[in-house]
Amino acid sequence: MTDIAAALGIHQLKKAYQMQQVRQVMAERYDAAFADLPVTLPPRIVGDMHAWHLYVLRIGVEAAVNRDAFIHEMSRRGIGTSVHFIPLHLHPYWRDTYHLERDRYPLAVAAYEAAVSLPIYPRMRDDQVERVVTTARDIILSGARK
Repeated sequence: MTDIAAALGIHQLKKAYQMQQVRQVMAERYDAAFADLPVTLPPRIVGDMHAWHLYVLRIGVEAAVNRDAFIHEMSRRGIGTSVHFIPLHLHPYWRDTYHLERDRYPLAVAAYEAAVSLPIYPRMRDDQVERVVTTARDIILSGARK
């Protein structure tokens, strides 16, 4: 770690709990807003404190769109999301070096194809959270617009 990174980190640590609390409130808003949709919400473990540095939603097969169409449509409407993870066996180095086939790990592929990370950060305003909620709900229920 560089000295500059350490200096920044020391000051960020002083605000870590406060930032986690802000993200916790946003995660609870997301949970309430998406509870009735064909999605899987992030799991909760009783007694644990989640950092909420990511909010990972898994798009169900019953949704009007798949994960890729959801990401595309959110982007088209000005909201950035991201693919939550790419399984190791799909990365070119591992795939090509070890001749790994996509279908060899179906559970990893299914998780990959469903998971998307929604925006969640401490300076996110209430109106921005509401925009993510209303846009995501519309897309999941109605599909992508043409």
